[in-house]
Amino acid sequence: MFTKKASTYFALATALLFLGLLLRDWQIAILVLPLASLFFLTNVWGLPERVKLELKHQIVPSESFGEEDIRIQITVSNKTSDQLRSVEVNDHFPGDIKLDSGASRVLTQLGAYENLDLNIGFHSPIRGHYWIGPLVARVQDTFGFYLVEERAGAEILSIMPRPERIRGAELRPRHLGPWPGTIPAKTLGHGTEFYSMRDYVAGDDPKRINWKASAKRSRLIVNEMEAERVTDVMIVLDTDVSFYETTEAELFERGVRAAASMASLLLRQGNRVGLILQGEERGVVSPAFGKKHERNILFLLAAAKPGRAFLSTNYVITLLARLMLPAKAQIVIISSLLEAAIVDGIRQLAVAGYSILVLSPSPIAPTRFDSEPEEIAYLMLMLERSNTLLALEKICAVTQWPAGIPLSTVFSEVRRPRQMIRI
Repeated sequence: MFTKKASTYFALATALLFLGLLLRDWQIAILVLPLASLFFLTNVWGLPERVKLELKHQIVPSESFGEEDIRIQITVSNKTSDQLRSVEVNDHFPGDIKLDSGASRVLTQLGAYENLDLNIGFHSPIRGHYWIGPLVARVQDTFGFYLVEERAGAEILSIMPRPERIRGAELRPRHLGPWPGTIPAKTLGHGTEFYSMRDYVAGDDPKRINWKASAKRSRLIVNEMEAERVTDVMIVLDTDVSFYETTEAELFERGVRAAASMASLLLRQGNRVGLILQGEERGVVSPAFGKKHERNILFLLAAAKPGRAFLSTNYVITLLARLMLPAKAQIVIISSLLEAAIVDGIRQLAVAGYSILVLSPSPIAPTRFDSEPEEIAYLMLMLERSNTLLALEKICAVTQWPAGIPLSTVFSEVRRPRQMIRI
């Protein structure tokens, strides 16, 4: 294709020739000759008749937890027998990525069938999705009149939240699946907790014999265990943390980390887990099993951003939960509880029979206030949040998560409802 320079020169030559013919002035018309000579020389010493480039663009690693350096591996291959003297390789990076090694733009030349390997390195950015590319390679002639361009599409770099290794959260859903897990089922079956005793029957596992009880009754007695099953769980992350600008980011990141940790724990236990992002940016991952599904949840959490919701949280959690979960399944809501209206939605779910666990990251008090009205507004907001917590404690299991406290410690102190709801 022609470059802008070639188009400009061609337009200038055409204008000079037209003006010379119009005015019948050969001195103006003859000015076209130097420009025509440039085009002639370009065709003699310009690009080969056939130019073919092959581009390879790879991000290593393409998914990270933000604790390692990222490398971009680029390979540009000349697939022809002609030398390419002016090759420009340009990769595009988001503005918040600062390169530590290599360059995003390189000028070089390639011999016949030669490969060019480039490596670009930078420290892992903060959690999020980053588009790297497109990778563009351009070949121009000596005078810059002709241009051949090849492109490799942009690729995504995902910096995902790292799940914390936490101990089991207390889940008591009314709905349990048929698969073995860690949730007591209140029925006989395979498990670790004692359920009852009965007389020995031929074929029972000798390891289950209760020798102390057998000695007292002069016959063999075996222990029966409480069955442990899995359940369906929907994690709802409320991304509305409109609170105080200096502390909003920390509060939101704690919520994202809690969602990632809960999803990882529940999937390891064998449960079927889904995720709902509720806020300015919304997203849904349908409940499923397995390690690959954990990656899908973390991938969605990587893109999470704080912001006020356009749709009511009550509407979202009640609608999606009923559409995507069986009746009486488990819902885990992670919210800063800065919106009192959320209580109505949780009450509707509880009345419908769902088991609910609310985890609320506690806001960090600002170190200073710019004015007395601002301090009063903060105190009123915290008072309203306390009333919301008191209302929720009568409906479902609820706990606060103060900053600096491990999640495992928080879950060990989950408070059950103070009183049952009358349905």
